[in-house]
Amino acid sequence: MGVSIPASEPKHPRRHQERCEADGDGGESPALAALYLYGDVLESVVERVPAADLAAAAGVSREWLRAVRSALRRRPRRLPWLVVHLHGRRRRTAAYDPHSGAWLTVQAPRHATPSHVRLVRGARGDRVCALSCSGLDVAGDPLGTSACVAMKAPGVWRVDPVLAAVGDRVVALGGACQLALAEGEDAAAVEVHEGGNWTACEPMPAALRESAAATWLSVAATDHRVYLADRTTGCASWFDPSMRRWGPTRRLKPDAGVSTWGVAPGRAGAEQLVLFGAKREGEGAKNKVVIQAWEVDGDTLDLSPGAGHHAMPSEMSARLFPHDEDEEDDGETLPSIGVCGNATGGYVYNSAEPANGAVLYELQQEGKTGGAVERWEWVPCAPSMRAEPLGRVILACSPVGLDELELSRGLPPLGPQRACTDVQ
Repeated sequence: MGVSIPASEPKHPRRHQERCEADGDGGESPALAALYLYGDVLESVVERVPAADLAAAAGVSREWLRAVRSALRRRPRRLPWLVVHLHGRRRRTAAYDPHSGAWLTVQAPRHATPSHVRLVRGARGDRVCALSCSGLDVAGDPLGTSACVAMKAPGVWRVDPVLAAVGDRVVALGGACQLALAEGEDAAAVEVHEGGNWTACEPMPAALRESAAATWLSVAATDHRVYLADRTTGCASWFDPSMRRWGPTRRLKPDAGVSTWGVAPGRAGAEQLVLFGAKREGEGAKNKVVIQAWEVDGDTLDLSPGAGHHAMPSEMSARLFPHDEDEEDDGETLPSIGVCGNATGGYVYNSAEPANGAVLYELQQEGKTGGAVERWEWVPCAPSMRAEPLGRVILACSPVGLDELELSRGLPPLGPQRACTDVQ
């Protein structure tokens, strides 16, 4: 999960006034002293604490903070959180902790936030943002509770761009407003933000120009590249912002029956992708949606040698895409999936009906053989989504640290400068 804690190591306090002073003078009773937790017993307890409560546990004392650090290193929480940004009558945010299987309701931020937001994909976590003609404001944390980081607006005015954070650079791809294009400007234009300024780069490849907008593209960002795939055709390519160049363009279609595609970062190490595809099989009452996953080489965009596909359990895909008995057999709509994830795992959902829930996938760890996905797990819908089904929903994926959890509860962060170290 990547729960993080302040990097500064506090000094060790005296063991609770020398264990309340062994002689009992001025100390507490032996029965009360026996209730204190410390050492291995405290660490064992902390290991079972849901992540949403870890921030409060770490703030109890310096000894508890050390216990939280030790517990997270001994049993890392690898998987990222699913973050739901709901925009209806008012803005709401909820976050799903895969370790405890519980939803956390995030308090509304005190600072001013825009009513209409977009998403910046990033290997270190997705962030919501607001794009206007005057600038690009990116949330300072995954839950959108801290003040935004302000940037200049891209040189080309965009209405539906792909935005990605790659290392310390931000990339804007496609989504340009056709009516606002000046002479010589391209709707598939690409710009890279670095050092406070935007630099124009080579536009998107010809195979992606017809779908050069966030609505039609699936996006995956790693520490070095941003990957784009047409949701319908499976055509894909990657862009390296440090080299300012595009990679090869491939048609990722290992199964001709698949009608919708999605991509997410693959396992850590070499550049890899996980390709997801959804299709319908069967007729009449037996008609069902099948969702599969393949591992793809990030350099060549070819299927990894010897990589087979992993299918999502049928009972989970049936809950994402329930069969509508009122529709005629030949009138079933094609499934449309959304994917968000990082190098440890992520989430697959019904992009047309996100309130149906989601499915967590965990990637095989480095060094293990087999397919890309190690396991699948059902994630229920966030309660806030059920309460406001007509609201606009943005689903994001990110590690969530202790400082972010403190801010979500309306408290100041644990670290004086919010310096954190991810525990992987």
